Amino acid sequence: MIGLEEWFYNFTQFSRTGNSPESLAKVPRPFTELAIFGAFKGAELASVIGGCIVHPIYRFYLLSKLTPENTTNNSTKIIRNKCRRIQGRFLIGGLVLGPLVALAYAKLASWTEKDAKEKCYKIRCSEVTMSLDRAVFAFGFIGWYWKRFQGAVDGVNIAIAYSVLDNKLLKKYTHPLLVDKVKPEERLSSAEEGENSKTALKRFIAAKQKQLIEEHSGNNTEVKHNSNAN
Repeated sequence: MIGLEEWFYNFTQFSRTGNSPESLAKVPRPFTELAIFGAFKGAELASVIGGCIVHPIYRFYLLSKLTPENTTNNSTKIIRNKCRRIQGRFLIGGLVLGPLVALAYAKLASWTEKDAKEKCYKIRCSEVTMSLDRAVFAFGFIGWYWKRFQGAVDGVNIAIAYSVLDNKLLKKYTHPLLVDKVKPEERLSSAEEGENSKTALKRFIAAKQKQLIEEHSGNNTEVKHNSNAN
């Protein structure tokens, strides 16, 4: 998955073996993850603007322009469909511009790969952000299956409303459907700590392998020496 396995494991929480404090802190493709994050935020912002602001305003405007002379039985339906197409185009624009804006911001802020990794790690550890993005993906996919991009906007807006309600009210009285495998107290302090742990483990394994090779070579030399003596 082009280096996005750890992101996928954390986002879906399906794999028990793939979710660990070390894998959570492993960010091999930070700028790709930032682009994905930008796509989610762009889709969410565009859905709210297109579906909750532009759609009703433009619909009200078109309805106000109707006169008895140009009104037919399908006028309301035509206006509704036209406004829904516009909100779908907003979503497409958000999906395209979101990653570009995220990467442009990282470029303007002069983020190094290390900075990007730390940002991605904070995003992975944010329960509010992850629960919102998971809900947006699920409801957005259902909406897309129903009415393609027009329906996806409705799904994303429903997901945003649900996430706000969940964080403000439901969270206190209900249990989440999807629980992170790595608890907050188990998480590493930073992505850098995960890198250091991985490097230290590699050094330890390399040292052990070298020690075993040296011991094996020493044993072979001793056996050969004893054979020659006999």
